[in-house]
Amino acid sequence: MTIRRLLLSSGRALDFGPVGGVMAILNVTPDSFSDGGRLAAPRAAVEAGLRFAEAGAAILDVGGESTRPRGAAYGDGAGEVTVDDELARVLPVVEGIRAANPSIPISVDTRRVDVARRALDAGADVVNLVTGLDPPDGLLALVVDRDAAIVLNHMRGVPATTFDVSLFGPDVVSEVADDLARARRRALVAGIRPERLFVDPGLGFGKTPDQNFALLAGLALLAPEGSPVVVGASRKAFLGSLSGRPPGERLPESLAACAAAVQELRGQNPLLLRVHDVEETLRFLAVLGRVGAPSPA
Repeated sequence: MTIRRLLLSSGRALDFGPVGGVMAILNVTPDSFSDGGRLAAPRAAVEAGLRFAEAGAAILDVGGESTRPRGAAYGDGAGEVTVDDELARVLPVVEGIRAANPSIPISVDTRRVDVARRALDAGADVVNLVTGLDPPDGLLALVVDRDAAIVLNHMRGVPATTFDVSLFGPDVVSEVADDLARARRRALVAGIRPERLFVDPGLGFGKTPDQNFALLAGLALLAPEGSPVVVGASRKAFLGSLSGRPPGERLPESLAACAAAVQELRGQNPLLLRVHDVEETLRFLAVLGRVGAPSPA
């Protein structure tokens, strides 16, 4: 039976709900592909995070570095960010949210050990690692030492190289599953608890639109039964390949991707949907959660 609630080491609980929980994106960057600059000021990001928590988000995902990949959809991709700049963006937001809301789980979207350490010190519970196939030295040990949780995102290479090095054969689902299984084994050997080890298929990172849609349809094959899964399709370019709409106008496509993820994983794996349109997705999931639910007495 799929777990619906995960107790974190801090005593905070991550609620997956009847069909899936919402991981609310808080991009505190000037250059993210969809909403760069909208929450660049710490106060605006804190206020948005508190609003998302009040609306029912399961976790807030704070990121200070755009991981927009270099490739056809995003041109040269995102520029490099120094550790100091990333810390200056992330820490005030984590600290502000934690001071105002002691109970909402927070993840930090980073690939740097120093940023992860300081964010965990400030009250974060989860490290969301975009380069989950190749963790930086010391990161897994840090997660073990803090008894934290981690998201291992599938991306071959780094954002600047992923479309150059990601050469998949005809069965992209099997290849991604194999890559994630190796990454997961490494984390388990390091000592991370299985229930606090999430995998993410890395939609949009080094994959063609067809490959991304194949991964959405094959989510149930990407992780062992009961293992938590994160799906981040929100506003991504492969969705826009169908409609031709810009990122800010891809809500219908994003909700359809959420529905596909719920359909593939319902009853098998706890699911977090990483989204920009938080309130709209929560309303959408509320309807999905009622379908098939017992009628009130």
